[in-house]
Amino acid sequence: MAIHRMQVGNVEIVSVPDGAASLPAWPVNSASNPVDWAVYHEAYPENFHGPDHHWRIHNGCYLVRSAGRTTLVDLGVGVGPYPRYAGMHGSLLDSLAEAGVTPEDIDDVFLTHSHPDHVGWAVDEEAGRPRFPRARYILHQKDWDEFTGRDPVPPFVNRFVRPLQAAGVLDLLEGESTLSPHLTAIETPGHTPGHMSLLVASAGEKAVITGDALTSPISISRPDIPFASDFDMDQAIETRHALLDRIEAERMRVVVGHLAEPGFGEVVRLEGGRWFRAL
Repeated sequence: MAIHRMQVGNVEIVSVPDGAASLPAWPVNSASNPVDWAVYHEAYPENFHGPDHHWRIHNGCYLVRSAGRTTLVDLGVGVGPYPRYAGMHGSLLDSLAEAGVTPEDIDDVFLTHSHPDHVGWAVDEEAGRPRFPRARYILHQKDWDEFTGRDPVPPFVNRFVRPLQAAGVLDLLEGESTLSPHLTAIETPGHTPGHMSLLVASAGEKAVITGDALTSPISISRPDIPFASDFDMDQAIETRHALLDRIEAERMRVVVGHLAEPGFGEVVRLEGGRWFRAL
């Protein structure tokens, strides 16, 4: 597999993909939100294909090396099989090995949110302990409250999130939080109540790892279209607009894990609209 790297000032971002799967048609209400699918098929053939506009979802995770620390952003689907991704088995551990990184090398794990395709490698279930033994795991308090407060608690939360608290390695954030001199957790709610993105800023350059605040090229060119997996669709739309405005104003690069690997790109203007352009 190919390991891609991007430099943001003095910070290195490394793509460590967890795999990809073909899903059913993109969830768009075609009557109220018509999409010119020919444009998306031509511009993004690795994300959309077939007469029913099937979505090829890539599940990207990222290493961020900054100020002598290694942060892993998101944890994929895990061992699998993950039913929502056509029975996919995650490949994150293979990607880390390809990048020359062991679980013991990880200092921090930043979880953009609590969905099962982002927390699946959190726990080594056979060993009965967190998979990244030296790491602190970072999650937003609102996601913890939402998912552990459900009745019943989703099985994946009991498998992959609650054990982190039991092991004493889970740090719950509230509000925008500085994690290091170059890394800031910013709130981008809507997809989940406590969804966060990771802002990288160094030597006058910026990038943002968006998690599921942006999930596909459509999220960028048509942020107004509701996305079926968002917890609060109206809030998610507001977040997408605000995030894209900030990306454009501050000339950030973007890192979008569900786009074709490695998900590195920029938001560009074309005929008055915003579009994702891969780097």
